[in-house]
Amino acid sequence: MERPILTIAQAAKLLQVDPNTIYRWARAGKFPASKIGKEWRVLRSDVIKFVESKKSRDQFLTENQEAELITALVGRREIPLKFEYLGEGADKYVAISAPEIGGGSETEIISNYKGRFSDFLKSKKFNLVDIGSGDGKKAAFVISHVAKTVSSYSGLDISKRMLDLAGQTMQISHPDLMYERFIEDFEHGSISNATYYLNRRYQNNNLILFLGNTIGNVSDAHRILINLRDGMSDQDLLLVGLAFYNPRNIPLSTYNRKVVIDMFWTIPEKIGIERGDAKISWIYNEHLRQVECQLEFVRGWSKIFGGNLIRFGKGQKIRLAISRRFTKDNIFELFAKAGFKIEIFVHDKDNALVLCRPHDWEKRI
Repeated sequence: MERPILTIAQAAKLLQVDPNTIYRWARAGKFPASKIGKEWRVLRSDVIKFVESKKSRDQFLTENQEAELITALVGRREIPLKFEYLGEGADKYVAISAPEIGGGSETEIISNYKGRFSDFLKSKKFNLVDIGSGDGKKAAFVISHVAKTVSSYSGLDISKRMLDLAGQTMQISHPDLMYERFIEDFEHGSISNATYYLNRRYQNNNLILFLGNTIGNVSDAHRILINLRDGMSDQDLLLVGLAFYNPRNIPLSTYNRKVVIDMFWTIPEKIGIERGDAKISWIYNEHLRQVECQLEFVRGWSKIFGGNLIRFGKGQKIRLAISRRFTKDNIFELFAKAGFKIEIFVHDKDNALVLCRPHDWEKRI
């Protein structure tokens, strides 16, 4: 049972600082401790409030993101993958030169079927909306090879740094395009704020890209597709990349490379988990057909983060990421249930591309 009243030594252990530091703060009136007789005592709740008051608001996460992270961490023992792309995590991701990660062969599939994509898109003008934009290179490839009539490029991502990288890519590859950016979280709801604005400003329909097997990195792919569909008209198009199930190529060795593992330390280190506290590794879950990244504690760990005491014991695990593999049947069922009509479906042995549009409600009845 946690004690509501702490000694200075106990408060110092909770804060992971030297007890003499606490004594110095208390004597200077900078720490909420009270002297009872000859001894100092402090309320546990006041220690947590003290930490909360010292938090910098130029912090890594917004308050809402921090709340979401703590809820996932404490409630489900997960760290949402999307947070790994914030700040320097974006640069770490871009530095990973592994085709197996992030739908590496998607551009090859587009190149192999560019006639089919180009014929379908014809001479229609679109606003290109790049969801989870990454560094923008795949979007630049799509514009160059199959969507040459695009009138504007918009990146939509949770990570400002990723949007900066995408903007730099587009400025070099397609400098004449109008560029828009939306710092938004597509997992939280409809993207209509962006799509409606773009439709009104440029008077074109939207071609939405959702590449890199991003849909395979979320636990509820159906909900994400619903979020995207709710921001689309039946004249908008969605191009989605998915990892195709290939039992002969489960690239665990690539996922377990040091450069990949280093990226997944971004958020754990931000919340105070040191590399000596835990280890990170990828495993393959055959039942769910997905690669899973796990952090396993090698010793007991506790820390105050966001005003909350977070504690894990030796051997406990936190899930950091998944990368699901889809079969053809999975794909067609997923898109049908989300209310999409598939116009083009192509794949190689490791990745698939789906070009689709929303059904209107009359056709879905």
